[in-house]
Amino acid sequence: MGFFNFHLPKSNKFDYTPRYYDERKERLEEIKKKYDNPDRKIIEERIRGQFQRKATKRPFMSGVLIRFLLILGILLVITYVIFYYMGFFS
Repeated sequence: MGFFNFHLPKSNKFDYTPRYYDERKERLEEIKKKYDNPDRKIIEERIRGQFQRKATKRPFMSGVLIRFLLILGILLVITYVIFYYMGFFS
């Protein structure tokens, strides 16, 4: 069984820190800081809250429910007609 005992070398670990300076990225970050609104999170939360309040005011998605019941009724009528002409409801 000595044939299966082979030695695999351990993998090397590298500690690499890239030293790349992106001037464009730095300028963009400065512009963002310049025009960034500190009250932005408050405004976003207020807008999100308004959407959530409007979503909860709608009654049980009445349009979706009516459309579902209409399609279900049409499918039931079509199924009844098919079974009637096949002789199941003679």
